[in-house]
Amino acid sequence: MSALEAQTTVAALGITDYMSIGNYRRIRSEKAGGRLPNILLMFPNIEFRITPTTRNGGAINIHLLISPDDSEHENEVDRALQRLTIDYKGYKYSCQDSDLKRLGRTVEPTTVASDKAALRAGANQFKVDFTAFKNWYESEGWLKRNSIIAVAAGQQDGVSGIQHDDGFKATRTEIYRFANMIYSGNPKDRDYWLGKTHGGEAEKVYGRPKPCIHGSDAHDLNKLLNPDQKRFCWIKADLTFEGLRQAIYEPEERIWIGEEPPSLHDKSRTIKSISFSDSVWFEARSYDLNPGLVSIIGQKGMGKSAINDLVAFAAGSWQDNDRDSFIDKARPHIKDMGIKLTWGDGRLTSITVPPKGIASSANEVRYLSQKFVERLCADHASSGELTREIESVVFSYLAPTETLNTSNFADLREKRTSGVITEQRRIQEELHRLHREISSLYAHQLSLPDRKAKVEEIKKERDGILAQLPAATTDIETEIAEKLESERAKLALLIDSVSKEKENVLRLDRLSDKLSAFRNQIDRTWADLKQDAVRLKIPADEWEIFKPVFPERASLAINSRKEQVMNELTLLEGSEEKPSVGTVKFHQAEVLRLSELTTLDEAKRKRISDIRNRVSLIETDIRRINTEIDNIENNELEQLKSLRSQRRETYYSFFETINKEKKILADLYQPLQKHLSLGQEEERRLDFSIRLKLDVEGWVEKGWRLFNQRKTLPHRTFDEMLDKAKEFLEPAWISGDKDLLSKGLDGFLAPYGEAGRTVGDYLKPSQTAADFFDWLYSTDHISLTYGLNYNDTVLENLSPGTKGIVLLILYLAMDNRDTRPLLIDQPEENLDNESIYSLLANYFRQAKVRRQIFLITHNPNLVVNTDADQIIVAHCSKDEAGKPSFKYTAGALENCHPVTGIRSQVCSILEGGAAAFQKREKRYSLN
Repeated sequence: MSALEAQTTVAALGITDYMSIGNYRRIRSEKAGGRLPNILLMFPNIEFRITPTTRNGGAINIHLLISPDDSEHENEVDRALQRLTIDYKGYKYSCQDSDLKRLGRTVEPTTVASDKAALRAGANQFKVDFTAFKNWYESEGWLKRNSIIAVAAGQQDGVSGIQHDDGFKATRTEIYRFANMIYSGNPKDRDYWLGKTHGGEAEKVYGRPKPCIHGSDAHDLNKLLNPDQKRFCWIKADLTFEGLRQAIYEPEERIWIGEEPPSLHDKSRTIKSISFSDSVWFEARSYDLNPGLVSIIGQKGMGKSAINDLVAFAAGSWQDNDRDSFIDKARPHIKDMGIKLTWGDGRLTSITVPPKGIASSANEVRYLSQKFVERLCADHASSGELTREIESVVFSYLAPTETLNTSNFADLREKRTSGVITEQRRIQEELHRLHREISSLYAHQLSLPDRKAKVEEIKKERDGILAQLPAATTDIETEIAEKLESERAKLALLIDSVSKEKENVLRLDRLSDKLSAFRNQIDRTWADLKQDAVRLKIPADEWEIFKPVFPERASLAINSRKEQVMNELTLLEGSEEKPSVGTVKFHQAEVLRLSELTTLDEAKRKRISDIRNRVSLIETDIRRINTEIDNIENNELEQLKSLRSQRRETYYSFFETINKEKKILADLYQPLQKHLSLGQEEERRLDFSIRLKLDVEGWVEKGWRLFNQRKTLPHRTFDEMLDKAKEFLEPAWISGDKDLLSKGLDGFLAPYGEAGRTVGDYLKPSQTAADFFDWLYSTDHISLTYGLNYNDTVLENLSPGTKGIVLLILYLAMDNRDTRPLLIDQPEENLDNESIYSLLANYFRQAKVRRQIFLITHNPNLVVNTDADQIIVAHCSKDEAGKPSFKYTAGALENCHPVTGIRSQVCSILEGGAAAFQKREKRYSLN
């Protein structure tokens, strides 16, 4: 007793007796007299010996841990032990001290000298067959309700000593199935009984995982409270017998065997307590919080949501946009209220509700308010909020070496896709350039009728002028006139040749300008590349040898060709003095000379000269326009077809870059996809995908604004245009297939003529065909986003309840790199009770091991079958003026006081609470 009183580390004590509670009764009497004040819980631990024996001949040790909560427990135990008997030589002996002494004297009549020796000898002989022991236990209603069965696992006196080949394999299995707990401090045994080894044999063969417990098993003072190898048994529970029983439901989370208790949660991310002050609505006090799953329950209007709202506000995770939140509604009444969070590492976070204080942006908890989850379920596609949440999870699964020194998904995506995005921008710039060129060429096509009409018009003018030409009166005049006409024709051809060469000079100058711009672009790009090469430690001299030189060579070629053209121009034009035959100067001089000889009549000669000059100019115009017409009908038409084809190919190439981007993004989510494939059944039903996000309506709205609404349009209304876009273009955009894109564009453009030739007739005066095609081939309404599928169905097509399940799996199972406290408000909305029990309860049980969870719920399965570590019950009373006063009580599920206990409050507040407890006990085969 003195040794027990001297220690300060152990608060619960199981008093072990063989087939008796004698020592327990004696020590309990001492405690009732004022001794052992440091022992807060004491209970009987009755050890029995059952058969069959182990291979070494030892009997199996089986223990009954008895609840001391019933004031009559000692008498109930005595009465039950009296009904446990064995037969020896025709007599029955009960498990009572008097019968055990009698048995000892009967078996060893010559060696027993005292009552103590007789009791020891009788207890040593009192070995009950397992089947008889089990039948006795099952028949003892009080004992069964108020005890826990534990068996030893060792080889010497434990069930493992019964070997499979002894013919007792079935008995061995049944003993283990019968037990609630296993006596063993061996880590390998613990892993086995938790189902972590041997393919989960513990659950498959023996019905369920079982907790391993361990004690000092002291037979002398040196061993008292000092287990072998410092294997102390740490139990996370209320310091009650029901707290010990709770370990049956949570064998891994509730019990740890080792020198020190485990630290499963990040203390810097665990809220140890919350305090309220300076508020007439809240009781000024501090509430201690469990680091695991804290379930908050209460009737409607009792202040459940207030807890999560205030914690989120103080932790800097509050978003002031929820008009149905407690803080928003209560703000006028809780202003100046102080909130203090004490974290597990001792850090303090204090804040005052505005207007005095403003919430920080520390974001130290993840808050899933009811409205937040509803918003993600209802409108995730348009807001992009769910996508950001998914991206956050995807990023958390990437190895540090894959994050490229970025701290979030957005930055990583920008780095990984920068090349693709640059290519997409280049494609848009190229399309814009092509539209300008196509627009210019198309305008020429439209001008053909006018040009042809112009030719016919000036031909008539020429013929009319020629009709006025004075006739030759002599043979000499006729001969001179013919020579003059020949010279004029030669001169016209030479002038055409000069014009073409001068046009070539102009084109060469334009080509030179383009090359100069290209060279500048190359220089800028090369400078960037060189800078990157230097950063990557590529030697400058090695890099320089790759510097492009073709612009300089191309410039030399342009200048050389220009020099050739200029020389040809000089030859064609001829010199001022003594020009050569076949030059412009020569034939101009001949035309002038012959004009002087046409007639001796000065007036007639002037008249002929004026008419010939006018005709010459007209014929020059005719030749020029015909050249233009020929160019438009042949060269430019082919060029237009080529540019249109080039535009289509350029447009198709955008979707090739989309596929490249999709591959990059798919690579990013592969680690998470692998995690899902190895997860539980529900996780394996989830699938991440990269989807094309299309804003078809926004795209059509931009295009609709280009049209003159006063005209009768091919697509008569906005809705009709939208329908046609969805019919022809949306499937093509989604597929990215070249053939579908071609057919889709053709189908959409069909009302505007082939290739949209008549579109200009319907546009506003301020808009051009180029503007229309800039819009038609635009791509800013097309982007990639992450999506979630469940059972091969996209999230947006799921029922509200199934959406809720998927989102909760996202936060509870997949978002397992985030260790911040998780605050959830009523996740059971739109979910049926069976889904909650069969799906979500298990995820909450897993998540609470690695992070603190504050769960507001009306569903008993999310309290009981998640094995919540702490229950907070919200209460609210109102004074005569209707002013509320919020208070909270906290405890554990194992608190079973019939009126004030947490268990009774769960059953009274939550509909189906009692059924949830029964379901849990059935799950662990305890009912």
